[in-house]
Amino acid sequence: MIKISDKYLTPFKSKHIKKFWDGLKDKKLFAPKCKKCGIKFFPPLAHCPKCLSKEIEWFELSGEGTLYSWTSIEYSVEQSYILGIIELKEEIGRSIARIMAKEKDLKIGMKMKAEYLNIDNSYFLSWTPVS
Repeated sequence: MIKISDKYLTPFKSKHIKKFWDGLKDKKLFAPKCKKCGIKFFPPLAHCPKCLSKEIEWFELSGEGTLYSWTSIEYSVEQSYILGIIELKEEIGRSIARIMAKEKDLKIGMKMKAEYLNIDNSYFLSWTPVS
């Protein structure tokens, strides 16, 4: 497993998308659905990107996706990590998050699954290749 050494990560937790952050803590991935126009979207927003309604409800995602792209972020040998774009299985958007794998093991189009990281009691979404 790749070790994460970022000790000072503090996610911005908007009260409007609290369900998303609470879901990560429970190892579940949630997305909003607009009550007015019915569109499902990801990443979570406080309002519908189509009709701008703030009336949203939440539903659970599968936590599965496909690797769309990635890049290696290199601060130093000890601080490098991979940031990826994952097309969600539900086809409602893409997740941009850390990928917990070695770059040599990645291939565009490969299946990915959500991983839930707890770093100093802050919860984060990451992705890992399906074996």
